[in-house]
Parts: sequence; structure tokens; C-alpha cells
Amino acid sequence: MKQICWIVFTSLSFILTGCETENKKYYAGDFINPEVKTPENGNDFILTEATANDSLTVAWTTAEFGFPAATLYTVQVAKAGTYFESAVKIAETQEKQVKVDYATLNNSILIAGLVPETPGEIELRVNAMVNENLQTLRSKAVQVTMTAYNVEVTYPILFAPGSYQGWNPGDSATILTSPKADDVYEGYLYFTPNTNFKITGQPDWNPLQWGSGGAGKLQKNGGDISVNNSTAGLYKVIADINKLTYSVTPVSWSISGSATSNTAIPLTYNESDRTLKTNAHLTSGEFVFKETGAGNRILGTYFGNQLMDNGNQIVVPQEGEYTITLNLKKYPYTYTLGN
Repeated sequence: MKQICWIVFTSLSFILTGCETENKKYYAGDFINPEVKTPENGNDFILTEATANDSLTVAWTTAEFGFPAATLYTVQVAKAGTYFESAVKIAETQEKQVKVDYATLNNSILIAGLVPETPGEIELRVNAMVNENLQTLRSKAVQVTMTAYNVEVTYPILFAPGSYQGWNPGDSATILTSPKADDVYEGYLYFTPNTNFKITGQPDWNPLQWGSGGAGKLQKNGGDISVNNSTAGLYKVIADINKLTYSVTPVSWSISGSATSNTAIPLTYNESDRTLKTNAHLTSGEFVFKETGAGNRILGTYFGNQLMDNGNQIVVPQEGEYTITLNLKKYPYTYTLGN
């Protein structure tokens, strides 16, 4: 009897220990992470429009979960040194290798943050998943050098039809974009009073449509999302399709920097072209765009007139009167600085 009790106690201890150390999820067997075979550390890839149809073969070893399982492998890339915080998925398969055409790869590394026509360091890894109750096994990152060619990046988008724009799911000016291609979408929309809206996955009502499933929650084919705004204004909308959550926050924008004597100059929404503008006297110096209301975002230059979070200061070459325009209609956001 003592022996039986000891076995039961030992088994329970094992299960409890496994649950406690792994966020209360049961794990069986010995895990073996996948290992990237190709590409290899130090490989150099120069992507061009002429080679857009060529492909990169990514291959890896089998991930072991301690039991036979149908495993889904996801290949991710990220700018080196970012620890995959803004990882971009480039492929998904149940095989142990995949070919990614250079056009897709080019788009992905631009989303990850590489500057076009400039060599940059990219890290690549493979994640292996069986289901949500088992931990994801990740390979060690492989670091390669890649040069992207300049092309308009294609980002995943959703549509936001509502009372503020005539309930038109085909309006390409009222969209939400996923800057990291991770199914977290954002957009800046100008809402009329008492706006209601929904979110669709295409410029039509079907097949994908999300509405309110309660405060801050999305639900497929749910009810209208009510903004409950008494006055018109600019709002930042975030929709997380992974977690089925959303947020709607009123925001305002300004410019500030040495060119404004570090004084915030507000931008005004222009309904005719759906941009934010101001006319201001600027001195020779620099400035950035600052958001107030939804996390105090700062946008600076990235490439040409494109903007990015915490980007470079915008240079004002000489003192004078300027018209500054901020375009938030689609990502990447852009600006103009004109006399």
C-alpha cells in the first residue's frame, strides 16, 4: 500500500511541477528544437526586380515534441538586433523546407525595416507548433545580409465601413493596415458624430466580417461597433485579429522640434483630401510629428517622404513660411514640406 501511495504521489508531483514551470500546461517527452540548415550564417543575398521570380530555399530539421504530431512550421524574418519583436512571417508549412520567391522576401524584409538599396542584417528563424497547449519550439536565429530593391510595399489591410462613410466596404480610403504583417491592424479614421462601423477582410461584406462582441471585443458577424462620439474628430482604431480585440481612441497631431522653437504646432484635419495640415513659420532646424491621445507616438523620416516610428528628424533647410502635410490614409504614412 505504501508503494502504491508513493507512485501516485510521485506522478502527481511530476504533473504539478510540469504545470507550474510551463504556465500550467502539460508537456510530455523530450523536446528538440528545429535547426535551420539553409540559409547559413553569413550568406549574402542581393534582391533585384530582375530576380523577383527566383527563390530562397529555407530548410530545417524536424522538431521533436516527444510524441508523433502534425507540426506546423512558420518561417520568420526580423531586422538583426530586434529580438524578433517585429517579426514578419514569410512562410508556413508542414514540410521541412519551403521556397520563398524573392518578391515576397523583398516585401517582407522591407516591412521588417531594411532600407531599400542598402545592405542590411536580417535574422531568420523557424517556429514549430502542434497546438496552443504545447509550447512553440524555436530554432536559433541565422543571420544573413540582404539588400532589398525599392518597391511599394504591400501590407495586409482590412476595411472599416461605417455610418461615417456611407457603409461602403469598398472605400479604399478608410482602411486599417497591419504594419508588421502580424494581424494587428491600425488606422486613423475621421468619424462623424455618433459613428457606428464594422470591419471586413475584403472590399465587400462577405466572407469575412467582424463587429462588436462586447466592450473592446471583436466577434465574427458581431454587432455595430459604436464610437459614441458627440462631435466629429480623428480617431486611431486598432484591431487585433489574433486576440479579437479592438480600441478606438481620439487623437490629435502636431509638429515640434528645433524648427518650431520646441513649441508644439497643431495640425488640422482637412476633410477635402483627408490629410492633416498646418501653415507655419519655421526656422532652419528639425522637427518630428507627434501624436497625442493614443500612446504619444512620434513619427520621423525613414526613406524619402515616408515616416516611421521614432524615425529621423525632418530637416528644414532654411527659415521661412511652410505648409506641412501629414498623410495618414495608408501605411507607410507620408509627409510633404512645401513653401
